[in-house]
Amino acid sequence: MKKIVILIFLLAFCVRAQEANEDSLVVVEQENLLLTVVSWPLVYIVQPTIEFLMYPVIPPLVYISKENLIEKVGNLITYGENKQIMSYPIINAKLGNSANIGFAYWHSELFFDNDRLFLSPHLYINADWDTFLRYKKRGIFGTSFYWGLNSSYKEYRSNSFRTTDGTELYYADSSLTLNIYSGFNLFGNLDLEFGISNNFYRFDFPSHSYYIDTSASAFARGHYHRYNAYPLMLSLLYNSLDEPYSATRGSKFSLGYSYVPVSTYNSSKDHNYHVVDSRFVHYLLLGKRSYAMTVAESNENREKLKNLSFAEAVELLNPISIKERKLDMDRRILITQLKFRYMIEENKDKAPFTAMSSLGTQFPLRAYPDGYFTAPLVVGLSSEYRWPLDRFVDAVIFNEYGMYGRDFSHLSLSSLKNSYGFGFRVRTSQLFITRFALAFHGLQGISLVFTTRPEYE
Repeated sequence: MKKIVILIFLLAFCVRAQEANEDSLVVVEQENLLLTVVSWPLVYIVQPTIEFLMYPVIPPLVYISKENLIEKVGNLITYGENKQIMSYPIINAKLGNSANIGFAYWHSELFFDNDRLFLSPHLYINADWDTFLRYKKRGIFGTSFYWGLNSSYKEYRSNSFRTTDGTELYYADSSLTLNIYSGFNLFGNLDLEFGISNNFYRFDFPSHSYYIDTSASAFARGHYHRYNAYPLMLSLLYNSLDEPYSATRGSKFSLGYSYVPVSTYNSSKDHNYHVVDSRFVHYLLLGKRSYAMTVAESNENREKLKNLSFAEAVELLNPISIKERKLDMDRRILITQLKFRYMIEENKDKAPFTAMSSLGTQFPLRAYPDGYFTAPLVVGLSSEYRWPLDRFVDAVIFNEYGMYGRDFSHLSLSSLKNSYGFGFRVRTSQLFITRFALAFHGLQGISLVFTTRPEYE
């Protein structure tokens, strides 16, 4: 499966070549042929295989959609005269102490027109907790100017950090972060944004008997210390997605620079550092029709799937049956994401460990925990191939790569990590509900992903 899924990346490059030559009919026909050849294993081998493996969950998902449970739940969690308030529970099923429950509270038009508040506390399985707050006001004085506030607080008795050599350190964490930002539209879909933060880092020895590093290097990196950081940020932001949580077309791009002064700790003032980070996400609709199903198409598809027997599920693998499913074959989405983050310290080995870049669940290796690999430089490439099982349910397969090192000259194949897998996601056009996936890394491990957080937020 891993080798086949790698074809997603080849498909991405072929599609980009096709888009670049839209004005030439002859070239488009040639590129379409190449696209067909490259995508053939995905359409006729991988996609039906994944649907067969997901056979046990397809009927319940179809039932949920048929009975309009998604719309009913949406109405149940939405309040207010103008439906401007929404509140719902959050479940993040992960291995170990990172599993948590919580809730999300959204409130639009809270104080002014075009403003929005988001509040989300979480309680972890080991009784640790945290909370996040976001507020944004758009259209200041009728212009494109906006401003916002992001804040978070953690109360962890035993947080952890993995050093560049793979050692996992534990520490107590009672940190508060405050970020204020403002921006405006330059032209089209491009914004310029400025930000300033005050991060109150409060670290101490963990409350349980975990591994504690008392070496000089650990204290130089800020472990078990209390200090402040004051990031000053400048970013270019581009967004042309057609929908926020179930996009089928468009791109998101960001390029940012941060200068981060750090207060004195460990009898030293030499902890300042710089960060350059960027992300590019492209959504491409494959096929000849709109990705969204009409009500009539959805009802027809539900009738076929709601009483699907095992023998009929096996028939999904029949090449003749696959050719007859033209409706499904014309609805496919390819998402490609490229990310990197590079931290440059002003004094070697003096930047705090919180400055380090990390590879993990969201950057972009889903088979590994958050921050499983850390280094001053991380680079990630991820692709996801989607197709609809129902009106509000997508099946997905994904393949992701990440590399890390001290700088670009130290990147090597020995640090290349891979993650791949499959699953499904439930969403509407304006609301992301949940996603489930099985993620693998080589033959060494498997991770269960069940979360209400979108893949590429």
